[in-house]
Amino acid sequence: MNHRMRIPFTAPFAAPTILPASAATVAGAIDALAGFLAAPSPPLLRGIDLGRNEQTVLLTGAGISVASGLSDYRGEKGTYRRKAGYRPIFFHEFTTQHAARQRYWARSFIGWPTMGRSQPNITHDAIGQLGAKGFISAVVTQNVDSLHRRAHPRLPVVELHGDLRSVVCVTCAHRIPRDQFQETLAALNPAWADFFRQLARSGALETDDVEQQRQRGLKLNPDGDVDLPGAHYSDFRYPACPRCLESPLPLLRRRRRRPDGSAAIVEADADGALAPASNAGILKPAVVMFGQSVDEEVLPHVAARLSTL
Repeated sequence: MNHRMRIPFTAPFAAPTILPASAATVAGAIDALAGFLAAPSPPLLRGIDLGRNEQTVLLTGAGISVASGLSDYRGEKGTYRRKAGYRPIFFHEFTTQHAARQRYWARSFIGWPTMGRSQPNITHDAIGQLGAKGFISAVVTQNVDSLHRRAHPRLPVVELHGDLRSVVCVTCAHRIPRDQFQETLAALNPAWADFFRQLARSGALETDDVEQQRQRGLKLNPDGDVDLPGAHYSDFRYPACPRCLESPLPLLRRRRRRPDGSAAIVEADADGALAPASNAGILKPAVVMFGQSVDEEVLPHVAARLSTL
């Protein structure tokens, strides 16, 4: 019998094994963590001047950002719990389907201000203090919210899945700050900008409480977009990569054909919005989407952090 696993896997995981068993409570977990971080070097490393902080790297996920008003995936009020049929956009859909990009960027346009103004919480601050005191050397995070970088800019952070603070061209790798991109989306979509202002006036964008956001019709997902039941996205416009538009000839000389053999096309209307027929010059969030590989430039940074352990 063939078994297929749904990606993303939204069903609950089996209960984790907690080690030591005493860490099953908050107080026990604090004691266990303190004992782990303060423990002397193992026998094989004693006498080697590694420095205490070179022996621990933290791996963090979406759960630590819930207190900042952002959703997680598997928590009590996480996206997978609230929406059993939740399906994120996949990389191949985003890069090949104009309608998929319209839907994504419209939802992101509404959700970005809440994501962009989110602030680090006590957990991020505590991690920064641990780094400052020499207990940890770096953080490897799956999160794309940039809260680690804001909370402890001196403690090295490797963002395994990228970040939402910028967008990147899939053709030439040109990057644009997300705030700047937001202004362009607003200019291209005045009706959507008015809708956003209506949401802001309703108070839906003022609260960091996930439940209050839901009650007011705003459901923010961990990747920064929102659910907009009944919304139509067919009129939403998004910009083409400005670098590809400014210098298309060198681009097309390098890539006359895309990997699938099709011709590279970068076209925009008079306002700079990407034409539906374009298959290049596409801007995407600078995150790893489902179905996309982790950036090959990121993995060496992870390996470098772990090699000192």
